[in-house]
Amino acid sequence: MLTSLLLYLTEASFCLAIFALAYRLLLAGLTYFAANRAYLLGALAVSVVTPLVAFPGLAAWLANPAAAPAVAGLPFRLSWQLNVPLAHATAAPTASRPDWMALLLIGAVSMYALGALYKLAMAVRNVRALGRLARQNPQTDVGTFAIVHLPTPGLPAFSFGRYVFLSPLHEALSPAERAQLLLHEQVHVRQRHTLDLLLVEALGVVFWFNAAVPYLGRQLKVVHEYLADAAVARTLASPTGYDPTGYDPTRYGELLIKLAAQQLPFALVHAFAHKQIFLRIQMLTQPTSSPMKKLRFLLIVPVFAFTWAATACVGSPATEPAAPAETPANSSTAPATAAGRIGRISWQGNTYLSAAELNQALGLKSGDAYDSATVVRRLSFDPKGGDITSRYMDHGYLFFSATPTATRQPDGTTDLAFNISEGRKAQLGHITITGNSKTPTAALLKLIPLRSGEDFSRAKLMETQRILAQQGQFDPNKVAINPAPEMRPNQATDLVNIALAVVEKAQ
Repeated sequence: MLTSLLLYLTEASFCLAIFALAYRLLLAGLTYFAANRAYLLGALAVSVVTPLVAFPGLAAWLANPAAAPAVAGLPFRLSWQLNVPLAHATAAPTASRPDWMALLLIGAVSMYALGALYKLAMAVRNVRALGRLARQNPQTDVGTFAIVHLPTPGLPAFSFGRYVFLSPLHEALSPAERAQLLLHEQVHVRQRHTLDLLLVEALGVVFWFNAAVPYLGRQLKVVHEYLADAAVARTLASPTGYDPTGYDPTRYGELLIKLAAQQLPFALVHAFAHKQIFLRIQMLTQPTSSPMKKLRFLLIVPVFAFTWAATACVGSPATEPAAPAETPANSSTAPATAAGRIGRISWQGNTYLSAAELNQALGLKSGDAYDSATVVRRLSFDPKGGDITSRYMDHGYLFFSATPTATRQPDGTTDLAFNISEGRKAQLGHITITGNSKTPTAALLKLIPLRSGEDFSRAKLMETQRILAQQGQFDPNKVAINPAPEMRPNQATDLVNIALAVVEKAQ
């Protein structure tokens, strides 16, 4: 049974990797967001079910068509149980090898169980924490969803289930901006996007070792944002929409950038703005994919057929003929020391930093233990600083993004490939402060690290907010930073004007 479990996990992981690769190559750039969502959900479901279903005799036909049995009229059946080779080895004169293999098998399953229990505990903790946030803070029910008013100003706007969580920062938005934000989150609630994320979280518990599950989950979350952004765009463009001036993607893009510097508190929620803002703004402005590109979805059929045939070939008893007692000793297996280790590390699209500099910032090398959470932290957000995103966004690359891909190798190692999109650099333009009637603007500008003409820096932006919040005369919960980018295609860099808004404390 233990061998059957490991075989099932291997086959399902293979299916997940194939469907993830097909999405990356064929569908990721299309604007048919509803169809992309259906594909991603279908890929997750089919990958779980396909290894359990095999056509009797299919594997034998693939190996030797003349020897294939007649299978006409036979139904589908469960066939991923594996005839354990140890059964042959028990007849051997020595029993030490079967016992050693059994111990390795039990150890592998035990490690898998511990990882699954840890992932399950983390998922339960996140769900319970979200439930406490909803219960312990005041709510405003607006019909289709409920707004939860959080006291902490640093949290981003996010949604979970029918709850939309807002902080004091979002209460200070203009009426138009707040309406756009709520409309965006309402789409998440109405289309039940949280159920998709819960499905990914459940599969992440079972396949915690497989990098394809978090990749598909990230792509699903990005598609959710595309769907919500498109709904906002249609409403703004509608004559009956709440915006009387009509659709202007620039203002909505500015709102995304304005709220993008905040850190997401939970993996199970939909944040209004995150680090993929450049892609989202690009999707808002690019034309709809041509109808002919819908034909790409037909390629799903051969992809499914390939995964089905491959899993049937491996899992069917027809592929497992009786082996001599010495088969386990002669079979070639990957050394145990290679399992869970990083193989090759490659970078693509980088010009500002070299591969050596990126490897130094990543802090990982070939042979190190592979941990996807560590990779993400060193790539996107490290509390100690020095992550790769900070290396770029603190030196002018406002639109930087990086997409990691982990590929499991036959020897048990995992190759890491990073696709870098640096974007154009942005310099600081005008820096203004409003709301400071009792403190001269010039004095405040000397205190903050932002200077016109310098490169954009996320770290300096956050330091500016901290300095203004600690001045004493301003309400620390109402220090707002409003970046307004200006695209300058004829110049080497774009421009970002920074508008700081403060609210003086009542005397």
